[in-house]
Amino acid sequence: MRVFIAISIVVASVSSASAQFAMDHGHAADAAQAARAARAEANAKAAAIASGAPLLPSQQTNFYVGSRGTVKITPRTAEELKADEAAQAAWRERCRPTVVEDREGLRRVRYAERDCDLSRFNTAGN
Repeated sequence: MRVFIAISIVVASVSSASAQFAMDHGHAADAAQAARAARAEANAKAAAIASGAPLLPSQQTNFYVGSRGTVKITPRTAEELKADEAAQAAWRERCRPTVVEDREGLRRVRYAERDCDLSRFNTAGN
């Protein structure tokens, strides 16, 4: 009799679990599959790092400048600020930027000299 009761309890719990699974429309299985996929991705990244293999683009999330993970920002000195102001004043004197409105109503900047719209880092055409 005790065996029959134990079997009845097991059958009832299994049917309850399958009913619960049917009620949540399988989202628990989706969540478990997503957790397994995330765990597999983390394991693959750890294995690649441990073996020294190159990481996939989706695994590269660290930002490095000059092979360092941190970038030290130093405040600008008074001399650097003064040199920048002098360079800006010289640029304004040479280029003389003016804002004009074209026939479509867009505001555009015109310069007195050629290549004034290029930055000091983008010198294409010079």
